[in-house]
Amino acid sequence: MTALSKRPKLARKAGAALCAAALAAGGVAVTTPPASATVTTLCVGYTACAKLGMSDAGYSKVSKTMYWRMYGGHNCTNYAAYRMVKAGMPNTRPWSGGGNATYWGTSMKALTNGTPRVGAVAWWKAHVYPAGSAGHVAYVEKVVSANEIIVSMDSWNGDFSWARVTKTTRGWPSGFVHFKDVQIANTAVPKITGTAKVGNTLTASAGSWSVAGSSYAYQWMANGAAINGATSSTLALTNAVKDKTITVRVVASQLGYPNTAAYSAATSAVQPGVIANTEAPTISGDARVDSTLTAQPGSWSPGPVTLSYRWLADGQYVAGQSSPTLALGPDLVGKAIKVEVTAARTGYTPVKALSAATDPVAPGQMRPASAPAVNGQPVPGTTLRLGSINGDPAASRKVRWSRDYALVPGATAASYRLTPADLGHRIRAVVYLDRRGYKQMVVPTAFTRVVRAIPVLRVATTRGHQRLAVRATVRATWLPGFDGVLQVRSAGKLLRQIPVRDGIAAATVTGLPVGTRTYRFVLVSTARSTAEVVVRRIAIGK
Repeated sequence: MTALSKRPKLARKAGAALCAAALAAGGVAVTTPPASATVTTLCVGYTACAKLGMSDAGYSKVSKTMYWRMYGGHNCTNYAAYRMVKAGMPNTRPWSGGGNATYWGTSMKALTNGTPRVGAVAWWKAHVYPAGSAGHVAYVEKVVSANEIIVSMDSWNGDFSWARVTKTTRGWPSGFVHFKDVQIANTAVPKITGTAKVGNTLTASAGSWSVAGSSYAYQWMANGAAINGATSSTLALTNAVKDKTITVRVVASQLGYPNTAAYSAATSAVQPGVIANTEAPTISGDARVDSTLTAQPGSWSPGPVTLSYRWLADGQYVAGQSSPTLALGPDLVGKAIKVEVTAARTGYTPVKALSAATDPVAPGQMRPASAPAVNGQPVPGTTLRLGSINGDPAASRKVRWSRDYALVPGATAASYRLTPADLGHRIRAVVYLDRRGYKQMVVPTAFTRVVRAIPVLRVATTRGHQRLAVRATVRATWLPGFDGVLQVRSAGKLLRQIPVRDGIAAATVTGLPVGTRTYRFVLVSTARSTAEVVVRRIAIGK
């Protein structure tokens, strides 16, 4: 029966035909179901149900409003229509024709089946027990199992109620109309923790979901393709996924709800694994000419690994020597021997480890020599000069300059003029004393201080209302396009840090106190430049 803006007088006589009164609890003149009835009333009335935590979803406050052109008040169709509108559907009946409950399933065949879902409309055809001649509809609140549901409803000439419906021999709905089923919503996407490197394990969190107690299924993917068998919450990264991005799909499931999937963000591309040298290589044997040294490769993780060897004398590779043993010839007299062991494994970046050096190959020991001094300041444009060395006068001398621990190619004179490449590094000279038949003596100087440019800082300020606009320029030899940080300080407090980009820093410092204060503009030192400070007395007005 199509609901109108006013109820005709005959409507009350035919009221039981609008909704199945047998499903409503209390105060309804219907035939009492037998003891084996499958409908169990849980509560009756808006107030009584609310006290038991069984809500009417706000219907009691708007029940006189007509939804989908159904009669307002106690009416199963108006209540069910209200729940659909509240779920987000428009207040327009989604079919043409009669609005009696018995028509709902037949008019919406495409949306009706026998599967109960939370948020679906449970539908009884006319005369399907326990509905009357007009059928009945109710809102599915919970799906306990495939054979048991809990519904809320209102009934013509009856009252609001909740009921448990169990599928036995009769009383089960004729179908379920899936207008706007409740979905399991993903409220926080799954996340992947761990470092994307071969050999590591990634862990997925399920994220957050709107329905408590849901179960979760995982599927890991590499470059968007499912990884066969990767269905746990963790994923061990193998060489098969190297250079691929990893995501995880989490599917939440709960009885009475459709499954819902959510995807994590992708990791960065899986990097090669890292082999760790857990015990450094060692060398056994007597470091004397005509003796043989043997390399012990040390320990590596993970294993197994493929090992290769290279021998070094005084830091230089010994040509043609790639076996685990080294025969010591006359050309190695006076040189310290090390072995470099490289471990390789499929899917991992090869890693090198260096043994400790042997004693220099015997024989010969020149008398000790003290390290010479390095004269000169470590600033741009300066020439460093090597002081004298009091070594064995019969020994030849060779000088090599180093930038930190890396030798500077071609820098073999007693003096060294600093270059832009030296900024941020310490410089020293290494003096080699050689005498045939003697162990080579290596005499390094002390390192200089770090070579840093001395910047020129110029600061311009413009005062404002409790604010100060700052613009600074920085120039430094060998540092075109100077980048760094300019700090604004006063009374021992840091007021602002301003980035310096391409030699320019500009910003406005706000919230300054009124009055004249000393402000310090501090160009913070970097690895390649010294600090610089400009001090100003500045009056800040209101």
